[in-house]
Amino acid sequence: MKIALSIIMFSVLVAGTSYAFAQTMQGSMPAIDSMKNSSMNGNMSNWGNKTMMNEGAMMASGNIDLSKASPVLGSPNAPVTIIEFGDYQCPKCDAWFKNEEPTIKANYIDTNKTKLYFVDFPYLGADSPVAAQAAHCAGDQNKYWEYHDYLYSNQGAIQSGWANSNNLKSYAITLGLDASKFNSCLDSGKYADSVAYNKDIGSSKGIQGTPAFFIVGSSGSMQEIMGPQPAAIFSSTIDQISTQPVPEFGSIASLILVVALVSIITVSAKTRLRFIPRS
Repeated sequence: MKIALSIIMFSVLVAGTSYAFAQTMQGSMPAIDSMKNSSMNGNMSNWGNKTMMNEGAMMASGNIDLSKASPVLGSPNAPVTIIEFGDYQCPKCDAWFKNEEPTIKANYIDTNKTKLYFVDFPYLGADSPVAAQAAHCAGDQNKYWEYHDYLYSNQGAIQSGWANSNNLKSYAITLGLDASKFNSCLDSGKYADSVAYNKDIGSSKGIQGTPAFFIVGSSGSMQEIMGPQPAAIFSSTIDQISTQPVPEFGSIASLILVVALVSIITVSAKTRLRFIPRS
């Protein structure tokens, strides 16, 4: 009986572990999916339609905390996730935004193959974290990506004043935001802690400069791309990750349980036979 009990306990442990691991390998836990489905908004920018999603609780992708990142760009159900760490004063980020990202958006984001999150990594001067906060303030009025795009489209020299508080407020007016609400948000430092938190997340991943990218597949696999690499590099990485199958750990767990039950029956039968008195 002790052997049978040990087999049962082992089977339950393996089955539970397999299920939890299968959920992780699929990129998110069930609660995350429910959060996604309940928090999507449509939006427009110079790229066209953009799906936005604000999440109030922690969401992880590839073990990277995206709870304070941008709204999602693209379909929340896209199987591959691009996580970009950037600074609005970063010239290389601007170059990737203008020269490479349009290709990735057209071929992967607009076709629901990939989604993108932008995570703040301000490190190029005092104006960088303020610019990041301003984008989140615009997000309060459902214009995060419009403001994000405007900043990169009108980027000036590092710490030249183009991203100081007064100019950031003028950009909000240009984009048709409620100036009073935007200014109150920016002046209060509402998103200061969120921006600092995002930078800490990047630092914990070893990021020292921008742009830095993590490409995460539905199987949980992840590859890092450093710098404003050509769109072809991203395409190759996305295609490679997209072809990696998601392990069917649920089926494996079921098989283990069946084997365990057969073993229990066998052990129990042998135990009964052992104690049957001979005539």
